[in-house]
Amino acid sequence: MLCMNRSFQQVEQAIDAVGQRMPGSSAQHEVLLNRLLCHVATRLACHLNEALRPHGINDTLWIALIALYARPNQTLYPSEISDALDFSRTNATRVSDELVKNGWVEREVCIEDRRKVRLKLTAKGEQFVESLIPEARRHMQVQWQDFNKEEKNQFEFLMRKLLTALGG
Repeated sequence: MLCMNRSFQQVEQAIDAVGQRMPGSSAQHEVLLNRLLCHVATRLACHLNEALRPHGINDTLWIALIALYARPNQTLYPSEISDALDFSRTNATRVSDELVKNGWVEREVCIEDRRKVRLKLTAKGEQFVESLIPEARRHMQVQWQDFNKEEKNQFEFLMRKLLTALGG
């Protein structure tokens, strides 16, 4: 087993202590995996936020911008941002408001249904995304540098399998 990061040590000790107090508990390993995954996800977000902070952005806004940038017409409905970020509609509205406030996105009325509003990446937003993509990619490469291609493929497979099992 790899040496455990000190930040997770207390959680791991607590899981072990509960297992000792309740010796027939069969889900101890699954509890450990769940907590480890949550811990790693938080760390990944924190590391990305550290890289993005000097640019006045966080991982949530970045992923929303990438979702817009990736579209051929660079437009999305707020509900699609909600789906892409796995957020509530309310939280997606907050993200949309922030993107508009920064001038990276503008709201436009949908011609097909005037009750709907679409978000469109502005030229400023497109330039901003394109200026940050190389840095974001380098940052992620560093995070995964200790894994070979086979390990990354296996990890991706297992994460997709778990996501499917969770109904995602």
